[in-house]
Amino acid sequence: MKLTSSFCGLEYKNPIVVAAGVHGRDGATIKEVSASGVAGVCTKTIVSQPAVDVLPSFAKVSGGMLNSVFGSDKNAEYWFGEGIRQAKEGQARVIANLAGFTPDEAAGLAVKAEGAGADMIEVPTHCPHMGEILNAMFPGTNFPEPKLTDLEPMKQSVRLIKQAVKIPVIVKLSGTFSHIVREWAQGVKEAGADGIACSDALGPALSIDIKTGQPSLGGPRGVGGLTGPAIMPITLRMVLEIAASVDLPIIGVGGVSSAEDVVQYLMAGATLVGVCTAGHVNGIKRYSRIIVDLERLLEILGVESPADLRGLTLKKIGERREKNLQAVTEPVVPTVLVEACTGCGNCERVCVYGAAKVIDKIARIDPELCIGCGLCVSVCPEDALVQEYYRFR
Repeated sequence: MKLTSSFCGLEYKNPIVVAAGVHGRDGATIKEVSASGVAGVCTKTIVSQPAVDVLPSFAKVSGGMLNSVFGSDKNAEYWFGEGIRQAKEGQARVIANLAGFTPDEAAGLAVKAEGAGADMIEVPTHCPHMGEILNAMFPGTNFPEPKLTDLEPMKQSVRLIKQAVKIPVIVKLSGTFSHIVREWAQGVKEAGADGIACSDALGPALSIDIKTGQPSLGGPRGVGGLTGPAIMPITLRMVLEIAASVDLPIIGVGGVSSAEDVVQYLMAGATLVGVCTAGHVNGIKRYSRIIVDLERLLEILGVESPADLRGLTLKKIGERREKNLQAVTEPVVPTVLVEACTGCGNCERVCVYGAAKVIDKIARIDPELCIGCGLCVSVCPEDALVQEYYRFR
């Protein structure tokens, strides 16, 4: 089994990279995290003038986590001196996530990151809670909230960075671009970037402590960015749309917690897959677990490398169109694989039509009541229900 993946001309030992977050907070941490087997680690966002985080800055919520963190709390001098140098002592490629208040400043930071040994530059776009908190911390600055449809600042930064460095430059799109991701993907390509990461957090999002009535996070309204499994269906769709609209390599990011999640991103069109929240809330060993499980899963799926799965879903969507099966309306009643069914009752619990019943410890589907919605199939832990709407190969 070969897990190696080529991205923007660089070889990665597997498709798993750690997205920008606390496991990229300094060089020592990146070096430690790299021992988990991941192929790359992003730094927290390097800026010329770091700001402290408003506290509390993290809160676990159903399906993920909220955060109101800024970029790195280390100054740029640290990163371009000790930080990246120490990170490079590890076993993973180092991706410098950096942002300037102006395109010229961003280019200057990129030059120094390249000089310090970074393998790639990642340019973030929009943080859903940043403007509100900066305005609260620094009264009178009137930090402007960027317009989601204004691509020019990103384009200018990318053009100047590309002129200034030789290492690959990628742009990390925000989850707030969900409804206009194709426009942003086209803009990234027009600006000359080498690749796209998608996506950063969604938001602004809120959690409230019902014991006090207080927002769970600090800041004016206690809002933050939402990450974790709750956002994956959205960010996965964004990756699919990017892959369908531009021919740039993609790092799929958002909600990954298992090897199955990684495979979905590969099938949607990603080359590499970023993991962050899963490692944050479960520990560094989760990265190793995902890599080991991924190798086993690829063997089960009968493929030799992650590249064999890349873009498979785009092909399947094309087949639906070619076979005129984009809007199937005739129900297919699920078939029960008796030898696999354990009689757990999941199908019966979720079937609001009363079609699924467990009789003598075996699931039964009443074809007269079943409308073919597919929910029972998706909740069966043993894959004992089979329902094929798209039978072509």
